[in-house]
Amino acid sequence: MHDQLPDQLLRVYRFAMHLCRDQHLAEDLAQEAMFRAMRQRDSLHEPRALQVWLLRIVENLWRDWCRCHGKRGVSMLQCDPADAQLEPVEQLSLSDEVERAVAAMNQLPERQRVVLHLIACEELSIAETSEVLQITRQAVRSSLSLARAQMRRMLMPPAATNTEYSSGQEQ
Repeated sequence: MHDQLPDQLLRVYRFAMHLCRDQHLAEDLAQEAMFRAMRQRDSLHEPRALQVWLLRIVENLWRDWCRCHGKRGVSMLQCDPADAQLEPVEQLSLSDEVERAVAAMNQLPERQRVVLHLIACEELSIAETSEVLQITRQAVRSSLSLARAQMRRMLMPPAATNTEYSSGQEQ
């Protein structure tokens, strides 16, 4: 496990940044999570569960920080667009779409934002997300479904939501 920890640092930092939206606090959370993981490495019995274990440590540290500072968590989508080689116009368009998605995601309730981030950005399974957040799998599925539905409503073009013209009646 010791040699796998450095490979997880970026993921740990990205999740911390997603939770707190503050670079310095995210660095502190990530550093503390890695420190605790090193100190408690013997408690991890299944090496394949390292990623989930680390993200759960970050989540718990964030909850502790919020409790101590009397704040509720605010999350932000930190998914990077695909690194594919795109034309500048395509890159600009993709950037605009990502900005719209980030803005929409920021409007979601915290649990929905975190669940969507873990599944869409960190590529965790329902079971892994359940372990990280310490909620039931059904709660993860429900939050994910609600988040996706809300994102569709917020990101759907206005013409697609207008049903007045779909009835076929002329005015």
